Amino acid sequence: MTNLSSGLPRRRLELAAILLLLGCGSHSPTSPDMDTLEDNLSATVQSEHFVFHYTPGDVVAPDRAEAFYDWVNAQLNLAAPTIQYFKYLNQAQMKRLTGQSANGWADPDHLAVHSIFPWEVHESVHVYSAQIGRPSDFFNEGLAVALSVDPLTGQFEATYDGTTSVQDWARSHVGELPPISSIVTTTSFRALNEFESYQTAGSFVDFLVRTYGISSLKSLFAMGSREDSRERIKSSFESAYGFTLDEADQRWRAFLAQ
Repeated sequence: MTNLSSGLPRRRLELAAILLLLGCGSHSPTSPDMDTLEDNLSATVQSEHFVFHYTPGDVVAPDRAEAFYDWVNAQLNLAAPTIQYFKYLNQAQMKRLTGQSANGWADPDHLAVHSIFPWEVHESVHVYSAQIGRPSDFFNEGLAVALSVDPLTGQFEATYDGTTSVQDWARSHVGELPPISSIVTTTSFRALNEFESYQTAGSFVDFLVRTYGISSLKSLFAMGSREDSRERIKSSFESAYGFTLDEADQRWRAFLAQ
């Protein structure tokens, strides 16, 4: 089975900075005027599946983007659309041009990613997965973590903080992790500490994909919505996987104990 245990090996600075991410996975910010952005981010590089817009003299990474595109679309069995990638010098420039201050955010409706990084896997996954469906933030963010890899450099281990894999983190905290059924709604997921919630969701979704493949998860995405109740999510999960969410939780913890 293809290993979807994953992680984007961004430069150490990029990986540390993502912990400061504001608003990732919440309702998308209001889309800025694209013409205004293109006027201000006037340098352009177009690769096969991306159009990068950035400040002259700044740096983007189309080679990493294209390598990831090839990998992730093979995993998702999805012909993903071209992404408009708006790269900002810093949060201050992003704030000035878009009204949003964050490290990165996705705008699936406009097939766009906004980021201060030369390349942003996490937000790109949100644009891709939105073509399938939009479940609760637990699964939406979990998939973005689980699919964050850098095929160009052969890195396939998920790290959220840049130093420890999400599976290693989950193994070291398994006794402290809440029941998955208690945190699968968007509201309950967002109530957790972000560092813990993203790694827990990433570990669980990575386990599901590496153990059961991507088809069942895609079915779950297609059935879900961001506002689904706990009971609705549990019902959809059982329909997609053929066993209950509580059973999946037990199997995940057994996997972590190995």
